Amino acid sequence: MHHSTRFSRRGWMAGLGGTLGAAAGGLWLNPRRVFADEGDPNATTDPAERRLLFVVCATGGASIIDSFLPVAIDEVPSGVDAGSLNAYPTDLITQPTGSNIRGVLPVPDTNFLTPGYSIAEFLGAHYADLTVVAHDVTSVNHQVAQKRALTGAGIDRGRTIAEAVAARYGLDLPLANCNMATEGYVTPGDDASLPVAARSEIIADPRMYAMSTHGSRGQLAAPATDVLARARRIREGLEEVSPFGLTYRDAPLRQRYLNTRSEISPQLEAMDAITKLMLLPSDAIPQNLGVSPSPLGDAMRTVLPGVDRDNWHQQGALAFLLSYYGLSCASTISLRFDPSFDGDAIVGAPLAFDFSHQSHRAAQNVMWGRVLQVVDGLVRLLKEYDYLGDPALGKMWDRSLIYVASDFGRDKVRPAGNDGFGTGHHLNNGSVLLSPLLRGNQVFGGVDPATLLTYGFDGRTGEADPNVTIREGEVYSVIAQALDVDFPGRRDMSGLLA
Repeated sequence: MHHSTRFSRRGWMAGLGGTLGAAAGGLWLNPRRVFADEGDPNATTDPAERRLLFVVCATGGASIIDSFLPVAIDEVPSGVDAGSLNAYPTDLITQPTGSNIRGVLPVPDTNFLTPGYSIAEFLGAHYADLTVVAHDVTSVNHQVAQKRALTGAGIDRGRTIAEAVAARYGLDLPLANCNMATEGYVTPGDDASLPVAARSEIIADPRMYAMSTHGSRGQLAAPATDVLARARRIREGLEEVSPFGLTYRDAPLRQRYLNTRSEISPQLEAMDAITKLMLLPSDAIPQNLGVSPSPLGDAMRTVLPGVDRDNWHQQGALAFLLSYYGLSCASTISLRFDPSFDGDAIVGAPLAFDFSHQSHRAAQNVMWGRVLQVVDGLVRLLKEYDYLGDPALGKMWDRSLIYVASDFGRDKVRPAGNDGFGTGHHLNNGSVLLSPLLRGNQVFGGVDPATLLTYGFDGRTGEADPNVTIREGEVYSVIAQALDVDFPGRRDMSGLLA
């Protein structure tokens, strides 16, 4: 399967039609954005105080013992059949000099999957910023577990962590909380009191999303700006005297819809979001449409080389642009269950990490590399660029946190001596976080080498404790506390903070 970066006129218009449809159902009329109290006592609109969250969802069960908490076969205690556990040969485990974290090297057999970026490459570049948290989850159902990974199993009134961050820092931003994910990761939280502006804006196609941020640019024979403005004024006047407008003049639902249309859409047009977020290169944009690629497009292609052909890289690129230009403070991206191709190479497994049912080590090794390549790109961009392009606000990295979320872990056992085994879902696992706001180059908790089950730690001190079980609520609390998001019932996880 080959991918072209050039859009035909028909392809452009098909994409435009899809994004305009998304705009009508999302940006201009998203039913999730029209319920809730607008107030939040802890909210701030000061850019100097704002913090940024990037949720990177490793769909299908990314196993922590197959990435950053591997156990070597010779570490399994005597009396335990090491060949029946998912322990690795010593020569497949690496630990860079200075690192307190180890990682799995590329495995020799990846089945039909094409390996790319590796766990070891990421660890060597980013171990100083890496925080590994061992924990359990409370469901092995994909959609249920995915939602719980983002809501902390409902610990914060049912809010997702992205909703909580958007309510704290993004009520003045036009697209405070953007979600490009799928399955349970795209499900909104359950808090009816969440401010409307903190509810997620669903983005189905990151490559073409820029087109939905402007009402006329990018369209052939579009009306002139003054004509369009006049038409909008006439529409608003007619709506006010229409039977519907008179009957429901003060209805909150109607007022919030009209506010979204009259305030947010013009704001995005005035910010030139269609240019800032445009991921297409210049040679893929019809020249007569008055649309230009993002000024940062080439910079992103340097660290996210699949931007022109890979939806996963496109999600990472758009998440960065939304934050850099001050449109958003919380972005969620996720792998999809369908396979991914680069030319004839299969770079993303069918079912993502859930291909572990058929080929555990191959799926885990290739898919962890696929996830981490986008995380690597995000980290590099965040470290390079000042927030809002303003040196006085410092590097974006200084205010950012990346949460690599997974639905659950995988079984820890295998047929004796078999390297080509499959695994089922398992409640026991761990998560990966990266942020200067956390203690980096650290593993919190550990792994029992006799069972390969992870165990927890004391949240207040960070000390490992095999008698402590950490779950989704504690992981949510770590992120919230690091980003200064308070809520009733937040666990004290100060032992993990920088």
